[in-house]
Amino acid sequence: MKGTIVPAPRRPVMLSFDDGPRPGTTERVLDALAARGGLDGWPLRAAFFTLAENPAGWFARRRLFAPYEVWTDKGSMAAHPELTRQIVAEGHCLGNHGGRHFWPRWPWFRRGDRVMALLREWERTVERVVPDMATDVASGGSCEPIARAPYLLRTPAWREAVSRAGYRDVAGITSGDADPRADGDQVRETLLARLSRAEQADSDPARPIVLIFHDTRPLTAECLPAWLEAIEAAGHPLLDFDPSRC
Repeated sequence: MKGTIVPAPRRPVMLSFDDGPRPGTTERVLDALAARGGLDGWPLRAAFFTLAENPAGWFARRRLFAPYEVWTDKGSMAAHPELTRQIVAEGHCLGNHGGRHFWPRWPWFRRGDRVMALLREWERTVERVVPDMATDVASGGSCEPIARAPYLLRTPAWREAVSRAGYRDVAGITSGDADPRADGDQVRETLLARLSRAEQADSDPARPIVLIFHDTRPLTAECLPAWLEAIEAAGHPLLDFDPSRC
């Protein structure tokens, strides 16, 4: 119709999840992604940046986690290998989030070799848990090697280790689901506001925004379907995760 104003396309969104896998929540996140599957029969594909282990005990966690960290129920591939295999079998990318969740600003993690040891610990766990990961996905194998820094702190030691190990270093914008005080509505408003800010910071409408959730959070497992509906309702298409577009 003459004079009709066509809205500008919104930037697409790719999904990622940190700190898993954890029973009771990760499988519900996988179900939500499967419910949004395409005509090819695969779920909406995401990236899961997993942990090899979550150490037991307050003292061990305090030496690893950020000093302000109160949320210590992280995931573990070693403890939950069946969930790790399910992530891969359903076509999602598996990313290196470290052997354990660590705060890169601790003095003992300011050396590249210390960070490299944690990256290698994750790799050894994957080799043990999903030895045939490259052939588990009928669409052509697993994604290229990807990694994400804990707390998104890409320190010089992190950058050095990731580069030496041959990973694509994937960042993103946080959804707000890690805030223990937030409810589902507050996270929805937070993530939509952050998507708008990210869109304003980059004028390329084709460049996907990588959105970060946590599959260990009960709130995320419960509210993810509604959040994805809100993202699409705001005009942001949801795309399969593609590391080459990060």
